[in-house]
Amino acid sequence: MMYKNVASYAIELGTIKWRRFPDGYPNIFIDNAEDIRGRHVAFLASFHDAATIFEQISVVYSLPKMFVASFTLILPFFPTGTFERVDKEGEVPTAVTLARMLSNIPSSRGGPTSTIIFDIHALQERFYFGDGVSPLFDSGIPLLLEELDSLKKKHGSEEIAIAYPDEGACKRFHGFFESEFEEVVCTKVREGDKRIVTLKEGNPMNKHVVIVDDLVQSGGTLIECMRLLKAKGATKVSAYVTHAVFPNSSWKKFTEPKNEEDVFEHFFITDSCPLTVDAINSLSSAKPFKVMSLAARIASALRI
Repeated sequence: MMYKNVASYAIELGTIKWRRFPDGYPNIFIDNAEDIRGRHVAFLASFHDAATIFEQISVVYSLPKMFVASFTLILPFFPTGTFERVDKEGEVPTAVTLARMLSNIPSSRGGPTSTIIFDIHALQERFYFGDGVSPLFDSGIPLLLEELDSLKKKHGSEEIAIAYPDEGACKRFHGFFESEFEEVVCTKVREGDKRIVTLKEGNPMNKHVVIVDDLVQSGGTLIECMRLLKAKGATKVSAYVTHAVFPNSSWKKFTEPKNEEDVFEHFFITDSCPLTVDAINSLSSAKPFKVMSLAARIASALRI
């Protein structure tokens, strides 16, 4: 929890006690609640599992009602974003459910809650939110552009291209790169129970290719895409994802590849999924991962 002085943009950190009753249900206490009256309050959330969502939503619903000047929810990763549509009757689109929950956050003295979300999985999900919340959809891609600029300065003769693992990622991120980088688009086709990655357009020959996507789960598609790009002549392959979800420690596929050929030059991620970042930072060597902080972009958004 954070609250700020508008004149100086000074950020003061608040504390919350996350306790539990003997039956396992939350026993939460916001310290010095009187001090946040009349202040601009922001809550940095991490919805990394269902139980955590219940705990943190309880706080999110309470803070705006504590006579605060305004309330902002910072939710770097919208975790149910990959389940945003129904392909057959009976499926439950939990992206809609979570958007409805956030749309019912009480208003503060300053009006509806502002919500900051980075690289939501599907852009149409912005329409899942009701009028009770004002969502700001930001991106971690500018952090990658800074890293690519550093790579170009370090390896001036190396040509960098951007690759997308599917048409959806291309539509989503094409606007960030089209004026500066050559682009390669892959596509996924089904062969029985397998998904085969093929090259749709672009030429990776003799280039350092950086695969760009919003999130990664098991990482299987990224590996297949990397193999294809190397087979088509890429000299190096790196990857970027805003949200490194990696359930069941699947990031180990990249720190401990089974095949020497399956080595990524760099794997850029943000700190939107803190459990993954903590696990990677605990390693003696985190290669090929490089963690980029969203803190500056969050601070910039809070100044709006």
